[in-house]
Amino acid sequence: MTRDHSRTSPLTGSLRWVRAAQPRSEQGRWAQAAVIGAIGAASMFTLSAGALAVGARVMARLPLVPQQGLRHRPDLPVRAVHEDRVHVDRTKETEREGYLAVRQSGGAVHVRLGPVTSHPTPTTVARPLLGADTSEPLQVAKAAVNGFYWAGSPRTAHGLETEEVEVSSPVGPMPAWLVRADHTKEPGQGPGHGPDQGRDQEPGAGSAQEAPGGQGDTWAILIHGHGSMRGEALRVIPLLHRLGLTTLTITYRNDTGAPASADRMYHLGADEWEDTEAAIDFALAHGARRIVLFGWSMGGGIALRTSVRTAHRDRVVGLVLDSPAVDWQDILIYHATALKAPKPMRNLGIWMMTSTVGRRLVRLHEPLALHEMTPQYYAEHLIHPTLLFHALDDATVPPGPSRHLAALRPDLVEFAPFEGASHTREWNRDPVRYERLLADHLGRLLGLEAEAAALEVPVRDLASPALEDSIGLRL
Repeated sequence: MTRDHSRTSPLTGSLRWVRAAQPRSEQGRWAQAAVIGAIGAASMFTLSAGALAVGARVMARLPLVPQQGLRHRPDLPVRAVHEDRVHVDRTKETEREGYLAVRQSGGAVHVRLGPVTSHPTPTTVARPLLGADTSEPLQVAKAAVNGFYWAGSPRTAHGLETEEVEVSSPVGPMPAWLVRADHTKEPGQGPGHGPDQGRDQEPGAGSAQEAPGGQGDTWAILIHGHGSMRGEALRVIPLLHRLGLTTLTITYRNDTGAPASADRMYHLGADEWEDTEAAIDFALAHGARRIVLFGWSMGGGIALRTSVRTAHRDRVVGLVLDSPAVDWQDILIYHATALKAPKPMRNLGIWMMTSTVGRRLVRLHEPLALHEMTPQYYAEHLIHPTLLFHALDDATVPPGPSRHLAALRPDLVEFAPFEGASHTREWNRDPVRYERLLADHLGRLLGLEAEAAALEVPVRDLASPALEDSIGLRL
C-alpha cells in the first residue's frame, strides 16, 4: 500500500514552504526560524486552547449532571462484626465523632452505629451497634455509609403515618412524603421516648386545632441536596412532628422517580425553586397558612432562592438551612482549585454556565443566574428569620459564604457552626445540640417556646429498636 503524500497537514505544508525558500543569508536564516517558531507556537496555542476548553467544559458539566446512580456505592470495608460493636476501616468519615449507619446489599442490611469507642488496630475503628433495621445481619464485606442515619420512609423509620402525594410542578408531578401534624402526645413526648416507641398512630387522629400551640396549619417543606434523596430529612421529621408541624418532603426535577427538565441537567437551584414553589401551592391548597422552608446543601440554596422569589413571601415565616449552597461560584472555584485547574479554565467554565452562548457548550437549556445566588444578593433580599447550620469541616460546600451571609444580616440569620462535622452531618456530629437549636428556633418563630423547651432531645432515641416493618433502603 502506498501512502497518499498529497495529503498534508497545515503545519507540514507550511514547513515545506519555508524549506523551499532556502534562505542564504544570516538574516534569512533568522527569518526562517521565526516563521517556524510562529507556526509551532500557533499549533501549541491551538492545542492548549483546545485542552483548556475541554477541561472547562468538564468542570462546568460535573455539578450539572444528576449523579444519583454514581453515589452511595459500597466502599467501606467492614473488618469485624460483634454482638455489640462493629469494626470498620479508619477513614475521615468513620473516625469522626458522632453517629452514622452502614448498609449492604442495596439496603437488605442496615445497622445504626454510635460514636467511636476504640481503635482495635491502627487502621480500624470500633463503633457500638445501636440498632439493626433489617433481619439480615451485617457481614465482613464492603458496606456503604448512610449519613442519613435512618432508612426507609417516615413510616418505616419512625412509625409516622405517611402519605405518598404528588406535587404538580411546571415540569410534571413530583413525588412527596406528607406527614400530618401529631396531635396525640403531650409536649416533650415523642417517638422513642413515649410508651409507643414511635409506632403508628391511628390515621386521622386529632385535628389541626388540637396540635400543640395550634400549629396544624404550619407546614415545613423539606428539600434534599444535590444528588441526594428525601431520606435526608428523616433526621429532623420526628422533632418537627412533635412540635405539631405538618411536613412535606419533596423531590424536584431530575430526581429519581421525578420528571426531567428539558435539558436533563441540574440548574443548581436557579430553576428548581419552581418545584418548591409548587410545593408551597400544594400546602396552601391543603390547609397550610404558614410555611417553613428547610433545605440541605443545594436544597438550602433552593430554599433561599424560593424565599426571595416566591409569590407567597407573606406565608413563609422562616428558613432552616443545613450546609446550604449560598454561593455557587465560590463552590465551583473551590473544587476547581482543589483539582489544580488553572484560573483561565475556571473562568471559562463559569462563563459556559452563565452566558447565552456558552451554555450551549454544556447543553444547558438556558444560562444559570449564578449572580443571583450569592451572600450579597441574599442579604439584600432576605426578609425571613433564618437558622443556618454549617459544618466547619465541610469539604463539599465551604462554610465561608454561610458565615458571610450571617455577618451581612445578623438581624435575621442565626449562624450555628459545628466543629468536626462534614457536609450536612451536623446532626450526626451532635444530635442533642442540633435538635435543641432547631427546637428553640422554631419555638421563637412559631410562638412555641414552652413546647420547644419541654422537648426531650433527640426526639427519637438513636438506639430505638427497629419497627416491625422497618427497611434499609435509602428513599
